[in-house]
Amino acid sequence: MSIIIRKIIMKKILLICMAVMAITSCKETSREIEVVEDETIVNDKVDVTSITPFTAAIEMAHKKDLFLEKDAIQYDFSVAFGGNTIFEGVVTQETDGSMIHMTKENGSVIVFDGNQVYATDAEDLKNPMTRFHIFTWPYFFSMPYKLNDKGTIWEEEEMMTWGDASFPTARLSFENGVGDTSEDWYEVYKNPDNNVLAGVAYIVSYGKGVEEAEKEPHAAKYNELTTIDGVPFATNWSFHNWTSQDGYTDQIGLATIKNIKFVNKEKSFYAQPDGAGVVSMPGE
Repeated sequence: MSIIIRKIIMKKILLICMAVMAITSCKETSREIEVVEDETIVNDKVDVTSITPFTAAIEMAHKKDLFLEKDAIQYDFSVAFGGNTIFEGVVTQETDGSMIHMTKENGSVIVFDGNQVYATDAEDLKNPMTRFHIFTWPYFFSMPYKLNDKGTIWEEEEMMTWGDASFPTARLSFENGVGDTSEDWYEVYKNPDNNVLAGVAYIVSYGKGVEEAEKEPHAAKYNELTTIDGVPFATNWSFHNWTSQDGYTDQIGLATIKNIKFVNKEKSFYAQPDGAGVVSMPGE
């Protein structure tokens, strides 16, 4: 999609958000979801996509148009749970999420070329967490720009507890076959003061199934916004236990993001590295 088309789309969304704000001020008690139609041109054909005011407001607050104008984004990433670092390295990803490159602290590489996942390290090839790492953390990073991806399903907006306040939320789920774990869901929280993504509650069914995952839902709280080339990013994600009644509770993990910068990479950067093998899907 060209930059001009994206700008036209985002201008439409801005007008939609302004209209929604005006309607909401007159009718605050309504929880019925409102859907708007956004026409985008893909391969010279018009594709009508339903975009809710809830997700449109988040996309505008996170400057989706500016983000997608760039080729790729790179950042230093570290995440720990229970005091143990489970991933540390440099992440580079196309802004549309189509390709991802990770260089771990030990120098080993994990790559998603848009079709397959490759790893240079023998342990990473056998580790079921390898695919989890390359898809989960880049998705959390770029979530404000992935809310209306193909295959996303949104439930009606409601107010739910987030800390000491109630924030607007909506549940995101996926059509069958989307990603490695299409049965996962996210409860997305929007900051009512500035429309930025405040955090998400989620389940991780990877390797254990939905029933087990729903016994231990968690939340990621997005903190410490910084602006890079006009685009805001959270540089600290705290992970918590979560319930639908209490929102996020005890902290169980922390991710830090540093040295964020937009970059340009050749497609070969995401190709299968020399000596790398294919990382199989779960259960294969």
